Amino acid sequence: MASHSAIQVVDLKQPLTIAQVPTITPKANEIRVRVEWVPEAPLDVYQVDAGLMINQYPHGLGDSISGTVVEIGDGIEKFKIGDRVCGFVFHSEQEKAQQVFVTAPEHLFAQIPAHVSSAAASTLPNNFCTAYFTLSEKLGVKLPWPLVNRETSEDAQSPIIIWGAAASVGQYALQILKHWGYTNVIAVASPKHQDKLLSLGARHVVDYRDTATAIDSIRSILSEQDNSGSVRAFDCIDSKTGSLIPLSKIVTKPGSTVAALLPVIVSSPDPQQPETELAISFDVQGEAEWATDVKVQGVAVYAYEANAFLRDNLMPEILGGMLAQGAVQPNQYREIQGDNLLTRAQKALDIMRSGTVSGEVVFV
Repeated sequence: MASHSAIQVVDLKQPLTIAQVPTITPKANEIRVRVEWVPEAPLDVYQVDAGLMINQYPHGLGDSISGTVVEIGDGIEKFKIGDRVCGFVFHSEQEKAQQVFVTAPEHLFAQIPAHVSSAAASTLPNNFCTAYFTLSEKLGVKLPWPLVNRETSEDAQSPIIIWGAAASVGQYALQILKHWGYTNVIAVASPKHQDKLLSLGARHVVDYRDTATAIDSIRSILSEQDNSGSVRAFDCIDSKTGSLIPLSKIVTKPGSTVAALLPVIVSSPDPQQPETELAISFDVQGEAEWATDVKVQGVAVYAYEANAFLRDNLMPEILGGMLAQGAVQPNQYREIQGDNLLTRAQKALDIMRSGTVSGEVVFV
């Protein structure tokens, strides 16, 4: 059987390695893609440093790619050999992103339009899908597809807080809300991103760096709006002290909803204190004191396929359609330099682990 190179994790907190893995021939309704761009993600750090979602070693990394279709299985209708595609691939080891070839089901891919580079397109799959799934399924934001008459939802003026709006997921959440006509969006982020976040759809940008001031600022905004209804909040950071606890002090009205990306970061390694380690939790409800009748839930985007409509349409139709229409702007990105795949992968992981990435995506 033919084989190709793949990045692997061989044990907890160990350096990455490169190995030869089988090149899988696509079955019915599958395509094989030559991988050209892979964004590094926080999940990669959690898997290497905390063993998150790893049942056995060795284990591959990554779930978002862009590349070129090189082989198709029976029944493929949307793609042909030579097409440029981006994909959200996560079912099995044969789908892990950080390898030369990925073989996966057709519904996990979207066509890349001519006006979008393959590098830019690879920033979308996980991040866009996470944003859309969280807004529609967890926060109850109405995002009908196709959007035919651009009718505005009756709750388009209801406040929505995006904490971590400059993060990759946060930027796509803003753009999705803007596309569907939601205009009362409070973005929490560094002020250096203010102009960009306003252009993406935020009405207000609140500086997160002083937590007490951020809490007061958001409370003031909500009070000035004379908002007597519920509030929806999307925590794109899910830091126990940095975002979750502050949100618990803001989102207090009955009927309000908070959706936080998993896992909760309870503590992060501190270079000044070598004994500190990454500690994570999946108990969004238990990591903060929430007001009565506020709905709090964690988000794991891989569950989106439980919704048959999203399974079949989120990547090929919704993401692909918005990208083709120019309705979504890909994240800024930084390409890591290195002599080979392993060197680039380790550098990208170390940069993501450092916590210095802000407002951009780092490529392997």
